[in-house]
Amino acid sequence: MPREVDDSAGRPRSDGEVARAMLLGRDYTGPGSMATLRADARTAVGIARGWRPKPYAYVDPNEDAVAVVVSDDVQLLVVADGHNGYRASHVALESVLGALAPALPPADLDDDDLVGVFARADQDIAEVAPPFGPRTRTTLIVALRTRDTVQWAGVGDSALLVVGSGVTGALPAQTRWFCGDHLSLPAMRESLARGRAAVPAHAWVALATDGYTDYLPVPRPPAEATQAFLRGVSDAEQAAEALLRQARRGGAGDNIGVSISGPW
Repeated sequence: MPREVDDSAGRPRSDGEVARAMLLGRDYTGPGSMATLRADARTAVGIARGWRPKPYAYVDPNEDAVAVVVSDDVQLLVVADGHNGYRASHVALESVLGALAPALPPADLDDDDLVGVFARADQDIAEVAPPFGPRTRTTLIVALRTRDTVQWAGVGDSALLVVGSGVTGALPAQTRWFCGDHLSLPAMRESLARGRAAVPAHAWVALATDGYTDYLPVPRPPAEATQAFLRGVSDAEQAAEALLRQARRGGAGDNIGVSISGPW
C-alpha cells in the first residue's frame, strides 16, 4: 500500500534534520488492514481499518489520519478521525502540517496562533466539502512535545494520553464540536480544548482515535490500560503496533489511529 511519508521516514536523523511519518486511512481500507511507521526511534504512527464491521453508517472504510514530525528538540503529533468521509481528516492533517511542520515551534505557541491552526483547518475543510449530503467534519488533536513539556489543542472525541510512572492520565483535549462545524472565531477561541503541561522525559504521549479507546480489551481507563500495554516496550513503532493489536483483541469495530511519542 502507498504511504505518504517524508523521504527521511524510517531512517536515522542527522542533527538539525526534520523527519516525518504519515499514514492516511484512504490507503488502508481492506479488512484488517494495519500499518505502522516511525519517524525515528521515539516517534511513530499506526493505523488500522478495524477488524469488525462498523456498527454505524459510514461513507469511507477508513476515515482516520495520523502524523508525526520531529526535529532535534520538538515533536509534532497529529491525529484526526473523519466523519462522513475521509476527506475532512486528511485535509485537516495536511492543513496542520502546512501550518506547523515547515519550522516546528517549541511547545509555547501563542494562543492566537494555536487557535488559528484550527481555524485554518476548519476553513480548508469548508473549501473541499461537497455541496450536498451530510456535513464532512473531523476530530483533530495537535500536540507539540519537548523534553519536559507538551502543548496541545483538540476538538471532537479523540484522546490524548500521558503514560508513565506517577503521571498516567488523559489530558482534556475533547469538545462536543468538530473541525468542519464552522464555528465563528470567537466561539472557537472560547471552546477549543487546549493547554500546556509538564511531562517527564520518561513518559509516553499517545494520541488516539476512539477506535482505540472504545475497544480496549480490559476494563480500565484508557491511560491505565495503555500503561499496561506498553510495559517493557522502548521503541515507538513497537508501541504503536502494540496499541493496534490491543484494539484488535478488543474486537475493534471502528478505524484506529495512533500517534506516539516515547521516552525522550
